[in-house]
Amino acid sequence: MNAGRIVIGGAALAALVAAAAPELKLYEAGLDLEKGESAVLYAGRRPGDVSRPAILAEARDRLESARDLLPDDPRPSYLLGSAALLANEPAEAILRYRDSLRIEERPETDVNLSRAHRLAGDPEAAAADALRAVWLSPWLLHDLPAEARKPLRRVIAGLEAELSSGSADAIPKLAPSDAAARQDHR
Repeated sequence: MNAGRIVIGGAALAALVAAAAPELKLYEAGLDLEKGESAVLYAGRRPGDVSRPAILAEARDRLESARDLLPDDPRPSYLLGSAALLANEPAEAILRYRDSLRIEERPETDVNLSRAHRLAGDPEAAAADALRAVWLSPWLLHDLPAEARKPLRRVIAGLEAELSSGSADAIPKLAPSDAAARQDHR
């Protein structure tokens, strides 16, 4: 009689574990995302820290794991882009921010794409992405370098005048290569 209960109890436990396995993976992904984000933020506040490369490497490992388990969440790719930007790897940052754009466009992604393009030596793409970011979320203007703000204010004023007069045909677009990444998702 006890052996029968043990077998039934063991089978019930196995069924419970099998049913909970997907939730455990999501929990693991959430922890990786949280710890990866914390590491990126920590590294961002300590530019001269000798342990920064190791911190960013650990963040990337956790964020790649989270990205694999959360393929429809833009945050792991966005944070991978930020880790690459902090590591002075603009080409990698651009790729990861584009991955995030494929899932969802956010003005913060656009402004960081602008930073990555500027670091990569592509001022035209940087300006286009900064304009798009600030148009979508004006408070981001203050997050841009001072030398980028004044020209953007002029462009935005002109676009607002066009919009008021009814002659504006569309909101500002991302840099063409970044817009193509966004179109891939649609």
